[in-house]
Amino acid sequence: MKQLIVTIIGKDKPGLVEQLSDTVYFNHANWLSSSLSQLGGQFAGIIQIDVATEHFQLLRKALTDIEALHIHIVEDHTQTVTAYVTQQLTVTGNDRRGIVKEVTRHLAQLGVNIAKLKTNTQSAPNWGYPIFVAEFQLHTPLEISAAMIQQQLEQLADDLTVDIETLS
Repeated sequence: MKQLIVTIIGKDKPGLVEQLSDTVYFNHANWLSSSLSQLGGQFAGIIQIDVATEHFQLLRKALTDIEALHIHIVEDHTQTVTAYVTQQLTVTGNDRRGIVKEVTRHLAQLGVNIAKLKTNTQSAPNWGYPIFVAEFQLHTPLEISAAMIQQQLEQLADDLTVDIETLS
C-alpha cells in the first residue's frame, strides 16, 4: 500500500469534489482525509489517499488527466512519530501586515509545528475597521507549555489577543 498526498487547485465549479471522489473510488483507492476550500473563485485542497501499489500508476494518470485541476502527487513517507501535545491557538487583532509572519516565526523558534492554519478578516462590530483572526492547530513538543507560547505571542503587540487550549 502507498499513502499519497495530493494537492489540487483549479477554477471552482460545481462537481469538482464528486469528480475527485469518483476518480479515487474507481481507481481502487481510499480517500483518508482532506482539507478543501474555495478561495477567490479558485478551488484548492489537499487529500490523503491510500492505494494498493498495483493501482498507483492508474490512479496517478486518472488524477492528472482531470483537465480542470492542477494536481501534484507525493508519496507520504512518514515513519517516525514524535511525541507532542495538540493545542488550538486563536490569535485575534487589528488587521495589519505581518501578523502571520510574526506569529509563525515565534512558533518555529519554540519548535512548535503548525498542523492546520485558517485565517480570515472580518468587520469589527461597532468599530468600523477590520479584525484579523487566525486559528492554528499546533503540535507542541511536550516540554513547551501553553503558558510559554501565550507569553511569547502576547509580546508581539498590545492589540493581539491570544487564546490557547490543549486538545490532547
